[in-house]
Amino acid sequence: MEWDLFLGRFHPLLVHLPIGFFILGYIFELLLKFGYRSIISSRKIIILTYTVGLLAGIAAALSGWLLSFSDDYPLSALDDHKLLGILTLVVMLILIFYQIKVPAARDTLKLLGSTIVVILIAATGHLGGNLTHGPDYLVEYGPGILRGSQMGLLENSEVNPDSVLIFQDILKPVLQDKCVACHNSEQSRGGLKLESYRDLFKDAEHGKPVVAGNPEKSELFRRISLPAEDDLAMPPRGNSIGYTNIQILKHWIAEGADSLAIFKSDAISGELIALLIRDYGLDYSPRPYYEKVKADSLSEGILKELRNGGFRANYLGENNFLLDVEYGGDSIGEREIQLLNQVSKNITFLKLSGCKLSDEMLEGLSPIPHLTRADLSKNPLTGHSAAYLMEQLHLEAVNLNDTEIDAEALGKLLSESGIARVYIRNTKVSEDEISSLSQNYADKEIIAGFTFEKVPEAKSVFEQSQEE
Repeated sequence: MEWDLFLGRFHPLLVHLPIGFFILGYIFELLLKFGYRSIISSRKIIILTYTVGLLAGIAAALSGWLLSFSDDYPLSALDDHKLLGILTLVVMLILIFYQIKVPAARDTLKLLGSTIVVILIAATGHLGGNLTHGPDYLVEYGPGILRGSQMGLLENSEVNPDSVLIFQDILKPVLQDKCVACHNSEQSRGGLKLESYRDLFKDAEHGKPVVAGNPEKSELFRRISLPAEDDLAMPPRGNSIGYTNIQILKHWIAEGADSLAIFKSDAISGELIALLIRDYGLDYSPRPYYEKVKADSLSEGILKELRNGGFRANYLGENNFLLDVEYGGDSIGEREIQLLNQVSKNITFLKLSGCKLSDEMLEGLSPIPHLTRADLSKNPLTGHSAAYLMEQLHLEAVNLNDTEIDAEALGKLLSESGIARVYIRNTKVSEDEISSLSQNYADKEIIAGFTFEKVPEAKSVFEQSQEE
């Protein structure tokens, strides 16, 4: 049995006694100072209360000293708490001695001494709270100015998520706040230092802190993932780095632990996306292709010529120069195809519905590198149109309703392109072929029309009563 730790763990219980007694004595002293002698008739009551507080403080200090041998707390913070606690007891002893030996001293001077002790008690208690709850416990949910600069640039609500470096902007401040107090050049517990990026890959007594690509073999991740009550858990209990940061560390290590790594939407789990939004205000929800690609703006002259040619053409946003283009005429020709070719690098949505677009005209279109949605419905297009559509590397959805496309062309289109959704109502694809294609391409959405459940014919209340 470890008597030192057993007795030391009574420190949180004992430490409240001197605080309570001394604050009670301080209240008595205020009452005496402001003339409430009917309540406090003698300074001896104040001295007695302070003395009991001093004795309780000595007991609390002894138990705290025993608890310090547990190695559960950062050494530098522990030393600050310990030294300030001893100073508080010494000043408290001097104050009691002064009040006993110099009874004729002015009440104001005695009150000033007591006020100093109260301030010291508050400061000592705050440092003790930091040891068990972490330095941000009091201000964690307060205004940003009180929380300090732990989050660095993440405090700026205007930060671009794509510019956030996982290690530099998130993990490094967390390690500095939670780990470096015990793992630095002067106090490298377990042979581990965490002051710099390079330190993460140096062997320590229990293994490498970080093994790039393998969180389970990374001692740092293993220790911070242990239950708080585990003797090997790090940081010390009550000072956890938090579930979100644990998951960020795991993701960063799994992705290679590069110092310049950033979050990528297609590599982050849904859970981590939600955690980053909640705790850091960083949204890495998967974005459609057209929001990620950059295109140069077009001249006003080209846009004007396009619009005069019967097209509606608009940019997707103030800073997104990809185009949503729709032809408004009922018959498209070679001139209109040439106009589209001039702006093909900017088109992402294209609607050429019901304009007598033929296979030959479609083949005359230049490749559209950023095309994501195409509406080619109500045109005399055949299976030959599939060849052009398969050249569009980022095409996600295409509307082929009321065209002449057949099952063979559709199957080839689904198998050799990245199209995820296709509309084929009123085409040459039969219901049986649609069913077969849907089974073969379960990851694709084939939309051939709408079906409704048959609803029984409604009957009046009178008819129902007659049947009964």
